[in-house]
Amino acid sequence: MRVILFQDRFVELIRNGAKPHTIRKSARCKPGDRLSLRRWTGKPYRSKQEIILEAVCVSIRPISMGHGIDANGISIDSEECHAARRQILAKQDGFKNDREMLMWFAGMHGLSFQGFLIEWHADDMDKPPNFS
Repeated sequence: MRVILFQDRFVELIRNGAKPHTIRKSARCKPGDRLSLRRWTGKPYRSKQEIILEAVCVSIRPISMGHGIDANGISIDSEECHAARRQILAKQDGFKNDREMLMWFAGMHGLSFQGFLIEWHADDMDKPPNFS
């Protein structure tokens, strides 16, 4: 089972199914792997981890953010996301909009960001995410 840790701000979104994926610098898992989505109960590495959700990885897709003329481009599988798709991606990742998401990634990792979109399906969810 692969463990993925999350900030507290994402916990309820994961629990209620509003956040069906995460974006990470490295994948560390593959489709079919069981995932244990967790958070620290206190200080990281000095407290216990709480399981938020157990799920199955359904896909790992390359993602890049912060490219293009105005540095707000987002691509999944090397395909540029149109404005509506960027908004869906951002909301499903726990942000108000794509601008907030890009600002968060800029602060955490810098832009241009290259990483992976890790999508999961929880046992009690009806279907995996769809960005079409």
